[in-house]
Amino acid sequence: MRYKSKKKEPQPRDLKKDPYRLLITGHKGFIGSYVSEFISNDPIYQDFKIDCIDLQDGNDLGDFTRPHVRYDCVLHLAAFAALRESIEKPNHFWVNNVEKSKGIFKYCEVNNIRLLYASSAGAKDWWLNPYATTKRVNEAMAPYNSLGLRFFNVYREGKTSRPDMLYRMLEEGTATYLTRHYRDWIHVHDVARAIVRLMISNMVGTVDIGTGKATGVLELAKVFGQDHLPIKEETPGEPDTLVADTTKLEEVGWYPTYNVIESATEWLQIEKEMENDESSKLDASQQEGKEAETETAST
Repeated sequence: MRYKSKKKEPQPRDLKKDPYRLLITGHKGFIGSYVSEFISNDPIYQDFKIDCIDLQDGNDLGDFTRPHVRYDCVLHLAAFAALRESIEKPNHFWVNNVEKSKGIFKYCEVNNIRLLYASSAGAKDWWLNPYATTKRVNEAMAPYNSLGLRFFNVYREGKTSRPDMLYRMLEEGTATYLTRHYRDWIHVHDVARAIVRLMISNMVGTVDIGTGKATGVLELAKVFGQDHLPIKEETPGEPDTLVADTTKLEEVGWYPTYNVIESATEWLQIEKEMENDESSKLDASQQEGKEAETETAST
C-alpha cells in the first residue's frame, strides 16, 4: 500500500523578525516625497520596513547593486521628467531614465519581486520627444511581474509642485505663454491612493494614472487670472490632448477625489482668506501701537 507523504504547511511569517520590506527610489522628488509620507502614515503599512534611494541623499541609482535583504516590493519613482528639457538633452535623459534603471529592473526580475515604476502618459506617443521615448523603453524592458505607472499631469496646490510644472507656474505667475492643449490633471494625493491599491494588486503591464477627464490649459489659466498670456500655436513634441483611461484603476476600487478647477478655485479662496486674516492682525497690531503711544503722551 502506498502512503501519500504529508506536505508541510508553510509557516506564517514572523513580522517582528522578518518585516515586509519596501524599497522606494526617488523618495525626495515631488511625487516620491508625497507617496513615501502617505505610505508611512497608512496603518496598513505601519509594520513595513521602508528603505529609500535618492540622488539628493548622494545615492545614485546607477550604483544600485543587489542588496543584502530581499524586498517584497520596489517602487521606482526616480527619473528625469522635463519633457522640453529632454529635447535639448536627449542623452542625459537616456542615461538617467534607461541605463540607470537596468539594475533595479534586473534585480526585481531575477528575484521575482513586485515592481511598480514611474512611466508617463507620454509613452502612448513615445516618438514625439526623448523623455517619452525613455519611458516607452522602460515599459519594454520591465520584468513580467511589474506595473508601469503612466502618470498624467500630477499637481498639488500651495506652490508645492515642481517649479517647471505649468500648474506651479500659473500659481506663481511665471508662465510666459499658454497653449490650446487639453490635459488630465491628477492631484498627487489621488496618485498616492492609486499606488497603495496597485501595490497589493495582481495587475501587470501598464496603467493610466489620471482622472479620465481633460481640462483645457486656457480654462485652468483663467482660474489663476493668467488667461491674458499669449498663446503658442506650434508645440512640436507635444500632443494636443492627453487623457487617461481609468478602466483599470476602477477595477481596484480607485476613483478620483480632486478636480483641478475646483481645487484651484478653493485654494485661491483659502489664500485670500489667509491674506485678509494677516492684514486684519497687522491693522490691529498697528492700532494697538497707536493707542499705547496716545496713552504715553497723555501721561
